[in-house]
Amino acid sequence: MAMAHSTGAPTAAEAERMVSAKEGPCMACLALVTADLLAPELVVIGCDYNHAKSGNVRRGHMFGYALCAWHHRRHPLEGNTFAWMRAIYGPSLLDGSRVFHETYGSDDELIEQQTYVIEQRRAA
Repeated sequence: MAMAHSTGAPTAAEAERMVSAKEGPCMACLALVTADLLAPELVVIGCDYNHAKSGNVRRGHMFGYALCAWHHRRHPLEGNTFAWMRAIYGPSLLDGSRVFHETYGSDDELIEQQTYVIEQRRAA
């Protein structure tokens, strides 16, 4: 049975974006690498798809980006403690959207970064 979405069933293009994003890398991890706060080899590949919201309502399937289990759901990577994850990978979305976006960028910036990563993968 297909999962019901508040934004309706994804179109082929939307589904393609979500599948491609989930391949990784995590956009929050990538933001840390860009700021020289995380070693590139620590970027998580294989992600959840985070739908951006406006007024606590999903903006649509095209308005989303990849987040690893830590950055999306505060689920530590295997064998690591919460304290280590927070120290190395920074805050999770579950730590609050304000601190999350102050750390990694706005939803629009992360969506733009995700689009760029997908485009670069296609061009390769």
